[in-house]
Amino acid sequence: MPQRPSDPRCPIRLGEPCTLCFPGASGPQDCGLVYLVRSDPELREELAARRRERHAARLSAPAAAAPVTHASASSIGVSR
Repeated sequence: MPQRPSDPRCPIRLGEPCTLCFPGASGPQDCGLVYLVRSDPELREELAARRRERHAARLSAPAAAAPVTHASASSIGVSR
C-alpha cells in the first residue's frame, strides 16, 4: 500500500499545518521562527504553557466527539 505524504504540523501555531511562513524554510525542521522560540527560555515556556492549556481543554471537553453507537430495540427495552 503506498504511503501518502505527511503534512508537517507547525510547532508554534498549535494544531495548524506548516505553511512555510518563514522565508527560505522547507518545513519546521529549518524554520527560523521555530529555532528562535525553542532557543529563548521565556518563549519556550510560553509555548509549553499554551500546549498544557490546549491539552487540558481537550481532556475536559465533553464526549460529544465520541462515536455514536446504535442500540438495537431489544437492548434498550423497546418491544415491537
